[in-house]
Amino acid sequence: MKKILLLILVMSRMAAGQSEYQASTLPPALRENAHAVIRRHETVFSVKSAGEATQRIRSVVTVLDEQGDDHSRMVVGYDKLSKVVNLEGALYDATGKLIKKLKKPDINDYSTYTDYNLFDDNRVKSASFPKQPAYPYTVEFVVETLERNLMFYPTWMPQDDEYVSVEQASFTVNMPAGLALRYKEMNIAAPRKEESLINGGKTYVWTLTNSPAVELEPLSPPAREQLPIVYTAPTDFEVQSYKGTITSWSDLGRFYYNLNQGRDRIPDDLRQRVIDLTKSETTTAGKVRKVYQFLQEQTRYVSIQLGIGGWQTIEAEKVAVGKYGDCKALTNYAQALLKAAGVTAYPALARAGDKEPDLQANFPSFQFNHVILCVPNEKDTLFLECTSSHDPAGYVGDFTGNRHVLLVLPEGSRLVKTPMYRAMDNCQQRRATVTVNEQGDASVDLVTCYTGFQQDDHVNAIHSLNPEDQRSWLLKRIAIPAFELDSFSFRKQTGAIPSVTERLGLSIRRWANASGTRLFLPLNLMSALSPATPLTQPRQTPVELGPAYDFDDSDTITYQLPRGYKPEYQIEPLTIESKFGTYQAKLVMDGERVVYIRRITMHRGRFPAPAYAEWVDFRKKIAKADRTQLVFVKRS
Repeated sequence: MKKILLLILVMSRMAAGQSEYQASTLPPALRENAHAVIRRHETVFSVKSAGEATQRIRSVVTVLDEQGDDHSRMVVGYDKLSKVVNLEGALYDATGKLIKKLKKPDINDYSTYTDYNLFDDNRVKSASFPKQPAYPYTVEFVVETLERNLMFYPTWMPQDDEYVSVEQASFTVNMPAGLALRYKEMNIAAPRKEESLINGGKTYVWTLTNSPAVELEPLSPPAREQLPIVYTAPTDFEVQSYKGTITSWSDLGRFYYNLNQGRDRIPDDLRQRVIDLTKSETTTAGKVRKVYQFLQEQTRYVSIQLGIGGWQTIEAEKVAVGKYGDCKALTNYAQALLKAAGVTAYPALARAGDKEPDLQANFPSFQFNHVILCVPNEKDTLFLECTSSHDPAGYVGDFTGNRHVLLVLPEGSRLVKTPMYRAMDNCQQRRATVTVNEQGDASVDLVTCYTGFQQDDHVNAIHSLNPEDQRSWLLKRIAIPAFELDSFSFRKQTGAIPSVTERLGLSIRRWANASGTRLFLPLNLMSALSPATPLTQPRQTPVELGPAYDFDDSDTITYQLPRGYKPEYQIEPLTIESKFGTYQAKLVMDGERVVYIRRITMHRGRFPAPAYAEWVDFRKKIAKADRTQLVFVKRS
């Protein structure tokens, strides 16, 4: 009888195991709106000591269509502080039949070295299965790693994208006696399970089951605010004989400070050169500008990912000799130069990227990927992007602007905010003269001044592209149906809010539509906005207008009409106001000249879900106004 029961148990487990490879067993609710279904996702993170841990991830994913093919690939990064112990993979057809298992020749191992990574000990193991002729199919990967950089604990986000559903997922963290786990849960419905082990350790388990695919709504908050996620972090850790404790931001800052202390010495002749360079400057801001310009002229940025997770800088003396460095090295070097000039500055750890969300301010942990320099200066604190070869001192743009950074001090490191750039900082001011002939063709002399965020792409084009590539870049950006770019030029101006002035000469074919004695003239030359995506079902999430929606655009377009043409009717001034911004447009008639004046000011912000209907209506009215044409009639 016992043998029969054991056989039944084994067979039931085998059947359960097979079902996760069979597409037919998928619940219909998990197929809906999904490109792939995560059948099983099991992560086990086992901390052995303050300096060592293992991680095992097993994932089984059924791919439903071509847009889910990315799940047939696995990429695992490692370096001198981590090791890929095992990488396995298997491919199954729709019935759960094994098609292929990964073999050693199928696994690639290569360096992540790039042309801007001068030194890099990061490597990658990658594996993928060939494109399948039929859907659905299922892939399984097992990845086991050994970790010796426990500054970082894993972040669990099993459902990490839209159009992916989850059948079963689990996250297990095993902690030994004497080491405490810190964690932060977001959007987790199932309660955490916590067990004490006989040896004094603890096990924490989070689970997720039958989670349908999500389609993120337009202008919704970041995915991390909507999808299940668990952040974990150590309390005590060790890496390459360096020990640290994190219970506060001050702890984290102290570790970084101690890790890099004493690496800011520069040669005596360089110190004297800096003193001579800044001796005529009487203000802190003046000295900072001189030193920052010197830094930009004398050094270049390269990525250096070596040792202790890339967190310890190379010495300032080496930067002085080699004339290069990564963000840590150039920030440390700039700090040393400013110290020679009598100016105190501190590194600031940042989570950089124009698409990166702000860090989790209430969860102290290593969330950073960049370092900038902070110069306290009474009410006018300056932040320096030391990797830039062209940004003016104090301008950090949307790469590190408007977010929390950790100011690293000898004692009492703390979070501070970088500058916020508002609509009046991010301007596009355009003036154009358009001469139209009777066939509707037009010649255009156009001057546009871009400031703040709106000048970022232009200044990058100035510094990174040759004239021929700049021309190609402009041709892709100019939103006019049929035109020729006759001439162009750029002029850059530095300052707290930098600007670029762009001058274009254009020839446009059939800008106005000629019909008999009439000319139908579109008024908005290059700034027309499109409507917003309309609602198809009740809105669920707040409306998030990010930094890209903090701007002020103005256009003054003067049209010179052919002799004898007069407007057939008048267009009244228009103002559209909403909680999101203001739109204004008007015409000024002067004989055969018409001046079109348009201005739109927008503001970032988060608004309740019902406001999306107002947003759609606001954008619809603007799009209609931007399509306005004026009809001119030739008088005999």
